[in-house]
Amino acid sequence: MAQASFTKDGMAPLAFSVNPHYPGRVTVAGGTVRGNAESGEVYAYEKGAPYSLTELRFEDMPEADYDGGFDYSAKTQGAGTQSLINWFLELSAAEFTYNDPFGRAHAVTFADEKLRFAMTDKGFYEGSVTLREDLD
Repeated sequence: MAQASFTKDGMAPLAFSVNPHYPGRVTVAGGTVRGNAESGEVYAYEKGAPYSLTELRFEDMPEADYDGGFDYSAKTQGAGTQSLINWFLELSAAEFTYNDPFGRAHAVTFADEKLRFAMTDKGFYEGSVTLREDLD
């Protein structure tokens, strides 16, 4: 099994030291809205393109992967380092490539506006990142 990573032209890649915990959680949205009219009839219409949401749940992520080399006051990543914090702040709305541990590449964006991780008693981080991949 390969290591999960994020890549984008013009940015140093982020190769995670630990893979997301599997099995992962994937939600697929078809872009269709369904409802019931007052008459009781069911209706449906296309509201948008289909997409999937993939939750990457990390346990025991080293500090180097989470925010190592990131200078919070200057909002810059140290030379020769890369971190999840930097990727999230730099690309919160931009598309990048998620290379999963099974050898597949996915064109994704961050689905959430917040990154929620906690430091464990062992000094590592755990939390999840949700990625959105358009399916059309």
